[in-house]
Amino acid sequence: MARLNQTLLLKVSRRLGKQPNYIRQQVSRRASREGVASPAALVMWARDLGIGVASALDKLPPQIQQQLSQSRVVAARPSRTAGKPRPQRPGRPQTRRDSTGKMIFVSHASEDKQLAAVLVDLLRSALNLTSEKILCTSVDGYRLPGGADAEKALREAVLASRTLVGIISPASRKSTYVQMELGARWGAGKHMIPVTAGGVRPGDVRGPVGKLNALDLRSRAGVQQLIGDLATELKVDAERPEVFDTQVDRVVKASKRRPTQR
Repeated sequence: MARLNQTLLLKVSRRLGKQPNYIRQQVSRRASREGVASPAALVMWARDLGIGVASALDKLPPQIQQQLSQSRVVAARPSRTAGKPRPQRPGRPQTRRDSTGKMIFVSHASEDKQLAAVLVDLLRSALNLTSEKILCTSVDGYRLPGGADAEKALREAVLASRTLVGIISPASRKSTYVQMELGARWGAGKHMIPVTAGGVRPGDVRGPVGKLNALDLRSRAGVQQLIGDLATELKVDAERPEVFDTQVDRVVKASKRRPTQR
C-alpha cells in the first residue's frame, strides 16, 4: 500500500493550521467518501487548496494515478422537494448553462497546432464530449464558424466557455492573442487551467496567470490530473483510464517537441 507523501502532508497541515495527525484522519475519511486510496485523497485535497502536487503525483504508483484521472464523487444533498419538478418562472424559459457557449476553449499559438490536436482528441475521448463543445481554432472540426467575426467570436468564447485550457509554450508566450485570451479570462475570474509544453515548465509561468497552478503536459501525471480536474469542473463522468491511455501518451510526446517555425 502506498504511503502518504510526507512533504505534501506537511504542506496541507501548514496551510490549514492543523496537526499532521489530524490531517491523516481527515484524509482517511475523504478517501472512504470518494472511493479512492488515501494517497490519492491527499493529492485531491492539496490541489483543492491550491498547493502544487506535480512532484507528489509522479511518485504515486500508476494505479493510484489513474484514480486521480477519474471524476470525483460528490454526495448529493437531500432535497426537501425531492421528486417534485422545480417550477419554471414565467417568461424565462429553462436553458442549459452551456447552450450558447463552449464547454472547453483551448487557447494556443498556431505553432502548437499539433499539440492542440492531440489534446483535443484526448479531451473528447476521456470526457465524452461532442465536437461542438470544444473550441480550438487551429484544429479542423473545432474552428470558428465560416463567416464569423474572428476577433468578436474569440472575445465572446473566452468569457462564455465553461473553462479554458491555456497551452503555455515558447510560441504562445510571443502570441498577442494567447496573452490577451489568458489575461481576459483571468481578469473575469473564470475557471481556467494553464498547461505547459515545449520546454516551458510550470515554474516558468509569470504574471497573474503564474499565480494559478499550472500542469506540465510532459508528465503523464500532469495530463491525468488535467482530465480529473476538468471532469470535476464540468461535472461530467470521465472514461476509464485505459480507454484514453494511448491519447495521454500522444499528448506527453507532443508536448516535448519544440514547435517548428513555418
